[in-house]
Amino acid sequence: MKKLALIFAVSLLAASCGSYTSLIKYQNLPDDVYANNNLKQYLEKSKSPKIVLRVPNSNDKATSNTIINQNNNVLYNAIEKELLKEGFNVRDRGLFNEIMDKSKSADYSKLGEETDTDLILEVVNINTDVLYSTNKVTLANNNKGDDKYNVGAINYKKNGASVEFRLIMVKNNEIAGNYKYNFTPCVSGCPLTDWAYNKHTKLLELKETVAVNALEEFITTCTKDLVQSFKS
Repeated sequence: MKKLALIFAVSLLAASCGSYTSLIKYQNLPDDVYANNNLKQYLEKSKSPKIVLRVPNSNDKATSNTIINQNNNVLYNAIEKELLKEGFNVRDRGLFNEIMDKSKSADYSKLGEETDTDLILEVVNINTDVLYSTNKVTLANNNKGDDKYNVGAINYKKNGASVEFRLIMVKNNEIAGNYKYNFTPCVSGCPLTDWAYNKHTKLLELKETVAVNALEEFITTCTKDLVQSFKS
């Protein structure tokens, strides 16, 4: 383990020499987006569809002020706010959940009539613990020349995130789209000095949880991309 610490120290020394800045970069994971033609045709005709957001494991009721997970509620509110900006008529998800709980039908088309809803956007999963790892250090040329790379035995780790949506057309009782968006950390590069050798764990890694404000910005961008995919 002393060897590992020595390698890290040498890397930092090399980073400080010359006109290069040592960065850790992760490869951007592609998004996975699918929407069927029925959805696109429907949205061409309906300019302000009524939509409700459904979230996982929600006890969100119209008469309840209980917050199960404050951070996730910030993200859910960001989605609804962006849908409103994009011209959707956003229905109250607490009220929708109450009606759904009382309804004896699992038929979305009947629920749509009871709740006056056209579309259901389900948040299938928000994962804030997607681990990224690389053993490549980018030596960025501060004089805007070609970058260089060092590949070694040290793995630099950091958490990213992902969000998955499912869109349901209520009238047709049909899953009209599936969407997965990825938040990759350090795409433009994070300084090597952000990582430190821990003498207690004898590991060199940074696995911080993604900050809520960064996630909120990511979720907002995802929602914009989601709406654009409806229209393309």
